[in-house]
Amino acid sequence: MSQPADKPSFLSRLGHNFLTGLFLMLPLGLTLYVVSILVDLLGKPAKQLAVLVINWFFENTKQPLPNLNEGLMGLGLTVASAIVMLLVLTVIGYLSKRLFGKMMHHVFAKMLEKTPGLGALYNSIRQMVDALSGRNKDTFRRVVLVQYPRKDCWSIAFVTHEQPTAFSEAIGRPVVNVFIPAAPAPTSGFILQVPPDEIRETKLKVSEALALLMSFGAVIPKGEDQA
Repeated sequence: MSQPADKPSFLSRLGHNFLTGLFLMLPLGLTLYVVSILVDLLGKPAKQLAVLVINWFFENTKQPLPNLNEGLMGLGLTVASAIVMLLVLTVIGYLSKRLFGKMMHHVFAKMLEKTPGLGALYNSIRQMVDALSGRNKDTFRRVVLVQYPRKDCWSIAFVTHEQPTAFSEAIGRPVVNVFIPAAPAPTSGFILQVPPDEIRETKLKVSEALALLMSFGAVIPKGEDQA
């Protein structure tokens, strides 16, 4: 006859309940943390301008300057600045779809591209942002699997160039440029030159592969038979 299982102690039950609550609240906590960082980054330009205006106003009226970095005043200023920047970006996005906005963007982009030192950096960042946003589908052409970091260990990769002549001539055989992104930040990773016969094709879309990477592999795209 099997012996009855030992009843968990009070401390064991307490620890188990704590971990359960922690893992339930962790996604919400991390989401709020990321949102707070985005709000702070988004509102920083407008907040700095607002602080200058407020400082000028209180100095000219000879009134005591309030603390603009802490408390309700600091929180309200941060949120208000983020809202202002959201409106500004929305207007910029609206104008960018019109002829005048397209012309201004083209002129501004050309000025940056011709600026020594900034041109290459701007082009690299623009291509990466366009690829991640889906605006430039030629950057990440398709989602594949390659054996990395060792044989029989497959990693998600994006084909970025089908015929890199310089690398093919140096290696002595046709290769394909692939970008192996890191998880959960797919903007960093490795660029490899892989022979075409060592690449395995997938039916994943770029957006699906990015979602899989940013979720540590937890978000698995549905197959066509499950759609």
